[in-house]
Amino acid sequence: MSYEKEIKKVLSSGKDELDKKIEIIAIITSAIEENLNIKPVVVGDQAVEFYTTGGYSTMDIDIICESSIADIDEILSNLGFTRDQKYWVYDDEELELAIEVPSGPLAGDKERITKVHTPNGHTAYFIGIEDILIDRLNAYAHWKENWQEEWILGMMILNYDGIDWDYIQNRAKNELVEDNLNELKFKAKKVIENDIDN
Repeated sequence: MSYEKEIKKVLSSGKDELDKKIEIIAIITSAIEENLNIKPVVVGDQAVEFYTTGGYSTMDIDIICESSIADIDEILSNLGFTRDQKYWVYDDEELELAIEVPSGPLAGDKERITKVHTPNGHTAYFIGIEDILIDRLNAYAHWKENWQEEWILGMMILNYDGIDWDYIQNRAKNELVEDNLNELKFKAKKVIENDIDN
């Protein structure tokens, strides 16, 4: 079955929106790996949606893919996406998706990437939880995006035991967000302890 047909099958599957997105991301990943021999990594808002298990929702999928825009354009066009300025859009009545391929290397440790194997035999790659937390802590602390607190806490609470706190503490110190990390980690731990007590 072609990748484009696989995407259509996923869209009509009746699965929840997050599962559909992950499966479609994995199909896109397979197409890029097959054609360019590189592994794209999901970053940004879609990574937040993944680590909050859909609590945060976005139609925007940012993937870091060290390749030319022309190469990516050809692959995504063959999958049914159309180019609209900096996005490739898949407009379907079941789910609307917009893919952006920001330039630059991955702002995180490649060894911490989370691999998600899907039922259709494909794999999606997400920036590590620690690195997306640092990304959002930077937005919270340096760009004064106070609304990020809710999603930072959500990611911490849902993934607390799986977070490498030593690694994130070191990164936070280097990026001047250590106080913010400690404050939000304390809040997350309080929520977890209250849930256990109740």
